[in-house]
Amino acid sequence: VGPGDPLLSPSRGFLLCKTGWHSSRLLGDCGPCTPVSTALSFIPVGMAAPSMKERQVCWGARDEYWKCLDENLEDASQCKKLRSSFESSCPQQWIKYFDKRRDYLKFKEKFEAGQFEPSTAKS
Repeated sequence: VGPGDPLLSPSRGFLLCKTGWHSSRLLGDCGPCTPVSTALSFIPVGMAAPSMKERQVCWGARDEYWKCLDENLEDASQCKKLRSSFESSCPQQWIKYFDKRRDYLKFKEKFEAGQFEPSTAKS
């Protein structure tokens, strides 16, 4: 049994198939599969998920930065140190996500309060 063969032994655990992750106990005919140990060996070093403590540090840094922005009426120049802490505490993809999330939440807040004014410029 090798990568690409369905592994049906219950002792093998989970498998990565074209249709997603499957328990080898529940695996039917889902096509070529790869054992988890082989699938995970392709994850680049440094791309591992943050630990619970690292996630909590990241979320705390994000919350402090967002609080600063709220208190300073979105004047990011007043929050440079907290932004730096946020960026050094979180994975880059998370920073991008959180920045977009904040923009969306602020838009939603204005929209729901009836304060949003659509652009009148025509393209």
